[in-house]
Amino acid sequence: FGYLVGGAVVVGGATTYVSHLETIPYTNRRHFVLISPDQERALGSKMYQDLLAQQRKAGKLLPQGHKLTRLVKGIGSKIAKEAEDLSDWGGKVDHMKKLKWEFNLVDSPEVNAFVLPGGKVVVYTGLFGVLKSKEELAMVLAHEIAHTVARHNAEKITQQMTSTVLAALASLALGADFVSTPLILGLQLPYSRQCENEADAIGLQLMARACFAPQNGPKAMSRLSGEGNSMPE
Repeated sequence: FGYLVGGAVVVGGATTYVSHLETIPYTNRRHFVLISPDQERALGSKMYQDLLAQQRKAGKLLPQGHKLTRLVKGIGSKIAKEAEDLSDWGGKVDHMKKLKWEFNLVDSPEVNAFVLPGGKVVVYTGLFGVLKSKEELAMVLAHEIAHTVARHNAEKITQQMTSTVLAALASLALGADFVSTPLILGLQLPYSRQCENEADAIGLQLMARACFAPQNGPKAMSRLSGEGNSMPE
């Protein structure tokens, strides 16, 4: 019985995998994504609103009229505009046309920035103590926008979903001894570095399209990693 279940799992899994492969623009890497852009945006919107409410209550959310918020929004919007039409890059790009980009700043010494599904970018003011120019800030924002271009959030969610399902199915078909923490971590960990490198590569291209000097990109990432800070997510 176990082998029959195992065979059905393999066949069904292979069919699902092939039918849900997408090609990332510019790098042309193929990745497995189970959720649709609409589902991804809905999830991102909920997380984003919860985050804003939390930071607003704590008095840490900077107003839209603050000079730093206006700076980030101005640079970020310019780069996001360039990301709307990437048809010359190939791959899946239609998800970039429906986004409503938002940029918010959190008053915190943490050196970080991240993007939530749907084009919701959050920047911590600690970044401004490390970055030395608008061009370096442009690289950080282009890096975050690149995660959205490549649908890295959807890829990460898919990995979390499949690791849980695979663990359960493998336990049923092969026995619990075949399912281990190293196996699950092996499915998840390699993608993190790959996605970050990919966001750097795509970010540099977006930065150049938006008329920011791309040679400042590596300077920004080197400065962030060289001072004991965690890289923007």
